[in-house]
Amino acid sequence: MFRIFGPPGTGKTTTLLNILEEALATGTSPTSIAFLAFTRKAAREAKERACQRFDLDPDQDLPFFRTIHSLAYRMSNVRESQLLQKEHFDDLSKKIGISLTVARVSEDDDDAGVTSDHPILALINLARLRKVPLRDQYNESDIPHTWEEVSYVDRAYRSYKESMHMYDYTDILEKFVNEGMQYCPPFKLTFMDEAQDLSPMQWDIAHALDQVSERMYAAGDDDQAIYRWAGADVDHFINLPGGA
Repeated sequence: MFRIFGPPGTGKTTTLLNILEEALATGTSPTSIAFLAFTRKAAREAKERACQRFDLDPDQDLPFFRTIHSLAYRMSNVRESQLLQKEHFDDLSKKIGISLTVARVSEDDDDAGVTSDHPILALINLARLRKVPLRDQYNESDIPHTWEEVSYVDRAYRSYKESMHMYDYTDILEKFVNEGMQYCPPFKLTFMDEAQDLSPMQWDIAHALDQVSERMYAAGDDDQAIYRWAGADVDHFINLPGGA
Protein backbone atom coordinates (compact mmCIF):
# COMPACT_ATOMS: atom_id res chain seq x y z
CA MET A 1 0.00 0.00 0.00
CA PHE A 2 1.47 3.35 -1.08
CA ARG A 3 0.79 6.54 0.90
CA ILE A 4 0.11 9.98 -0.53
CA PHE A 5 0.34 12.79 2.05
CA GLY A 6 -0.64 16.40 1.52
CA PRO A 7 -2.52 19.31 3.11
CA PRO A 8 -5.76 20.68 1.60
CA GLY A 9 -5.45 21.97 -1.94
CA THR A 10 -2.21 20.19 -2.81
CA GLY A 11 -3.84 17.88 -5.33
CA LYS A 12 -4.08 14.52 -3.57
CA THR A 13 -7.23 13.51 -5.45
CA THR A 14 -5.76 14.87 -8.70
CA THR A 15 -2.68 12.73 -8.09
CA LEU A 16 -4.90 9.68 -7.70
CA LEU A 17 -6.75 10.55 -10.90
CA ASN A 18 -3.43 10.97 -12.73
CA ILE A 19 -2.47 7.45 -11.66
CA LEU A 20 -5.92 6.31 -12.79
CA GLU A 21 -5.45 8.03 -16.18
CA GLU A 22 -2.11 6.29 -16.71
CA ALA A 23 -3.69 2.94 -15.91
CA LEU A 24 -6.59 3.49 -18.30
CA ALA A 25 -4.19 4.62 -21.04
CA THR A 26 -2.31 1.34 -20.75
CA GLY A 27 -5.46 -0.76 -21.04
CA THR A 28 -6.65 -1.27 -17.47
CA SER A 29 -10.42 -1.77 -17.40
CA PRO A 30 -12.20 0.88 -15.27
CA THR A 31 -14.37 -1.87 -13.79
CA SER A 32 -11.23 -3.39 -12.23
CA ILE A 33 -10.50 -0.18 -10.32
CA ALA A 34 -11.87 0.71 -6.88
CA PHE A 35 -11.91 4.30 -5.65
CA LEU A 36 -13.10 4.43 -2.05
CA ALA A 37 -13.64 7.36 0.26
CA PHE A 38 -14.74 7.90 3.84
CA THR A 39 -17.64 10.19 2.91
CA ARG A 40 -20.26 9.98 0.20
CA LYS A 41 -19.41 13.51 -0.95
CA ALA A 42 -15.77 12.62 -1.62
CA ALA A 43 -16.71 9.40 -3.43
CA ARG A 44 -19.22 11.23 -5.61
CA GLU A 45 -16.77 14.01 -6.47
CA ALA A 46 -14.11 11.49 -7.48
CA LYS A 47 -16.60 9.65 -9.69
CA GLU A 48 -17.77 12.88 -11.35
CA ARG A 49 -14.21 14.04 -12.00
CA ALA A 50 -13.25 10.66 -13.44
CA CYS A 51 -16.31 10.58 -15.71
CA GLN A 52 -15.63 14.08 -17.03
CA ARG A 53 -11.92 13.54 -17.45
CA PHE A 54 -12.07 10.11 -19.08
CA ASP A 55 -15.53 10.16 -20.71
CA LEU A 56 -16.78 7.22 -18.64
CA ASP A 57 -20.27 6.08 -17.75
CA PRO A 58 -20.67 6.40 -13.94
CA ASP A 59 -22.85 3.31 -13.57
CA GLN A 60 -21.40 0.95 -16.15
CA ASP A 61 -17.73 1.86 -15.96
CA LEU A 62 -17.19 2.81 -12.31
CA PRO A 63 -19.15 0.39 -10.12
CA PHE A 64 -16.52 0.52 -7.37
CA PHE A 65 -16.29 4.29 -6.94
CA ARG A 66 -18.13 4.55 -3.63
CA THR A 67 -17.83 4.84 0.14
CA ILE A 68 -16.26 2.07 2.18
CA HIS A 69 -19.60 1.29 3.79
CA SER A 70 -21.32 1.20 0.41
CA LEU A 71 -18.76 -1.30 -0.91
CA ALA A 72 -19.20 -3.45 2.19
CA TYR A 73 -22.97 -3.40 1.75
CA ARG A 74 -22.67 -4.19 -1.97
CA MET A 75 -20.45 -7.18 -1.20
CA SER A 76 -22.77 -8.54 1.50
CA ASN A 77 -25.87 -10.70 1.29
CA VAL A 78 -27.83 -8.24 3.46
CA ARG A 79 -31.11 -7.11 1.95
CA GLU A 80 -32.39 -3.56 2.30
CA SER A 81 -35.33 -4.92 4.31
CA GLN A 82 -32.80 -6.15 6.91
CA LEU A 83 -31.40 -2.69 7.63
CA LEU A 84 -32.56 -1.05 10.83
CA GLN A 85 -35.26 1.57 10.31
CA LYS A 86 -36.91 4.13 12.57
CA GLU A 87 -39.70 1.74 13.46
CA HIS A 88 -37.16 -0.77 14.77
CA PHE A 89 -35.58 1.80 17.08
CA ASP A 90 -39.07 2.81 18.21
CA ASP A 91 -39.94 -0.82 18.90
CA LEU A 92 -36.73 -1.44 20.84
CA SER A 93 -37.23 1.79 22.77
CA LYS A 94 -40.60 0.57 23.99
CA LYS A 95 -39.20 -2.81 24.94
CA ILE A 96 -36.34 -1.45 27.05
CA GLY A 97 -37.94 1.77 28.30
CA ILE A 98 -35.27 4.08 26.84
CA SER A 99 -35.89 6.37 23.87
CA LEU A 100 -33.29 5.57 21.20
CA THR A 101 -33.81 8.58 18.96
CA VAL A 102 -33.05 8.39 15.25
CA ALA A 103 -30.42 10.82 14.03
CA ARG A 104 -30.34 10.54 10.25
CA VAL A 105 -30.97 8.34 7.27
CA SER A 106 -28.09 6.72 5.46
CA GLU A 107 -25.74 8.85 3.39
CA ASP A 108 -24.55 5.87 1.40
CA ASP A 109 -25.42 5.18 -2.20
CA ASP A 110 -27.45 2.03 -2.04
CA ASP A 111 -29.06 1.53 1.31
CA ALA A 112 -31.71 3.32 3.28
CA GLY A 113 -30.92 2.45 6.86
CA VAL A 114 -30.97 4.84 9.78
CA THR A 115 -28.88 5.29 12.88
CA SER A 116 -29.55 6.49 16.41
CA ASP A 117 -27.90 9.46 18.07
CA HIS A 118 -28.59 8.24 21.59
CA PRO A 119 -25.30 8.58 23.53
CA ILE A 120 -25.34 4.97 24.70
CA LEU A 121 -25.70 3.55 21.18
CA ALA A 122 -23.11 6.04 19.92
CA LEU A 123 -20.71 4.77 22.60
CA ILE A 124 -21.40 1.14 21.66
CA ASN A 125 -20.77 1.87 18.00
CA LEU A 126 -17.56 3.77 18.74
CA ALA A 127 -16.18 0.87 20.77
CA ARG A 128 -16.91 -1.49 17.90
CA LEU A 129 -15.30 0.77 15.29
CA ARG A 130 -12.24 1.23 17.49
CA LYS A 131 -12.19 -2.51 18.27
CA VAL A 132 -11.90 -1.91 22.01
CA PRO A 133 -13.91 -3.41 24.88
CA LEU A 134 -17.09 -1.49 25.60
CA ARG A 135 -16.09 -1.05 29.26
CA ASP A 136 -12.80 0.58 28.19
CA GLN A 137 -14.64 2.96 25.88
CA TYR A 138 -17.09 3.76 28.66
CA ASN A 139 -14.26 4.53 31.08
CA GLU A 140 -12.76 6.98 28.58
CA SER A 141 -16.07 8.76 28.03
CA ASP A 142 -18.01 11.40 29.93
CA ILE A 143 -21.37 9.87 29.03
CA PRO A 144 -24.14 10.78 31.54
CA HIS A 145 -25.21 7.17 32.07
CA THR A 146 -24.13 4.45 34.44
CA TRP A 147 -22.21 1.39 33.29
CA GLU A 148 -25.23 -0.72 34.23
CA GLU A 149 -27.41 1.27 31.80
CA VAL A 150 -24.83 1.01 29.03
CA SER A 151 -24.38 -2.72 29.51
CA TYR A 152 -28.15 -3.24 29.60
CA VAL A 153 -28.71 -1.37 26.33
CA ASP A 154 -25.79 -3.17 24.68
CA ARG A 155 -27.22 -6.60 25.54
CA ALA A 156 -30.75 -5.60 24.52
CA TYR A 157 -29.58 -4.05 21.24
CA ARG A 158 -27.56 -7.10 20.23
CA SER A 159 -30.36 -9.45 21.22
CA TYR A 160 -32.93 -7.42 19.27
CA LYS A 161 -30.88 -7.44 16.08
CA GLU A 162 -30.21 -11.14 16.35
CA SER A 163 -33.85 -12.04 16.97
CA MET A 164 -35.05 -9.79 14.13
CA HIS A 165 -32.20 -10.68 11.73
CA MET A 166 -31.46 -6.98 11.33
CA TYR A 167 -28.21 -5.09 10.76
CA ASP A 168 -26.81 -1.66 11.52
CA TYR A 169 -23.96 0.19 9.79
CA THR A 170 -21.20 -1.34 11.84
CA ASP A 171 -22.63 -4.83 11.36
CA ILE A 172 -22.19 -4.34 7.61
CA LEU A 173 -18.53 -3.42 8.07
CA GLU A 174 -17.98 -6.40 10.37
CA LYS A 175 -19.60 -8.74 7.87
CA PHE A 176 -17.28 -7.49 5.17
CA VAL A 177 -14.22 -8.01 7.38
CA ASN A 178 -15.34 -11.54 8.28
CA GLU A 179 -17.02 -12.71 5.07
CA GLY A 180 -16.91 -10.10 2.32
CA MET A 181 -13.58 -10.91 0.76
CA GLN A 182 -14.94 -14.19 -0.58
CA TYR A 183 -17.33 -12.12 -2.70
CA CYS A 184 -15.02 -9.20 -3.48
CA PRO A 185 -13.42 -9.27 -6.94
CA PRO A 186 -9.68 -8.73 -7.40
CA PHE A 187 -8.70 -5.21 -8.41
CA LYS A 188 -5.93 -3.95 -10.63
CA LEU A 189 -5.93 -0.68 -8.70
CA THR A 190 -7.50 0.43 -5.43
CA PHE A 191 -7.52 4.02 -4.20
CA MET A 192 -8.42 5.02 -0.64
CA ASP A 193 -9.08 8.75 -0.29
CA GLU A 194 -9.54 10.55 3.06
CA ALA A 195 -7.53 7.75 4.66
CA GLN A 196 -6.78 9.83 7.75
CA ASP A 197 -10.41 9.39 8.84
CA LEU A 198 -10.55 5.58 8.81
CA SER A 199 -11.32 3.74 12.03
CA PRO A 200 -9.45 0.55 13.02
CA MET A 201 -12.30 -1.57 11.65
CA GLN A 202 -12.20 0.32 8.35
CA TRP A 203 -8.43 -0.14 8.23
CA ASP A 204 -9.09 -3.88 8.45
CA ILE A 205 -11.13 -3.49 5.27
CA ALA A 206 -8.44 -1.38 3.62
CA HIS A 207 -5.75 -3.97 4.30
CA ALA A 208 -8.01 -6.78 3.10
CA LEU A 209 -8.53 -4.88 -0.15
CA ASP A 210 -4.79 -4.36 -0.41
CA GLN A 211 -4.41 -8.14 -0.44
CA VAL A 212 -6.68 -8.50 -3.48
CA SER A 213 -5.28 -5.47 -5.35
CA GLU A 214 -2.24 -5.40 -7.59
CA ARG A 215 -1.58 -1.84 -6.38
CA MET A 216 -3.22 0.27 -3.71
CA TYR A 217 -2.82 3.94 -2.81
CA ALA A 218 -3.99 5.62 0.40
CA ALA A 219 -4.22 9.41 0.29
CA GLY A 220 -4.88 11.78 3.15
CA ASP A 221 -3.70 14.53 5.48
CA ASP A 222 -3.05 13.66 9.10
CA ASP A 223 -3.58 17.31 10.10
CA GLN A 224 -7.01 17.27 8.42
CA ALA A 225 -8.51 14.43 10.46
CA ILE A 226 -11.93 15.58 11.62
CA TYR A 227 -13.42 12.26 12.70
CA ARG A 228 -11.28 11.39 15.72
CA TRP A 229 -14.51 11.54 17.73
CA ALA A 230 -15.84 8.76 15.48
CA GLY A 231 -12.83 6.49 15.97
CA ALA A 232 -10.48 7.75 13.24
CA ASP A 233 -7.07 6.12 13.67
CA VAL A 234 -4.76 8.80 12.28
CA ASP A 235 -1.61 7.15 13.66
CA HIS A 236 -2.34 4.05 11.60
CA PHE A 237 -2.30 6.17 8.44
CA ILE A 238 0.94 7.92 9.45
CA ASN A 239 2.67 4.63 10.26
CA LEU A 240 1.64 2.63 7.19
CA PRO A 241 4.55 0.40 6.21
CA GLY A 242 4.19 1.14 2.47
CA GLY A 243 6.20 3.77 0.64
CA ALA A 244 5.24 7.42 0.93
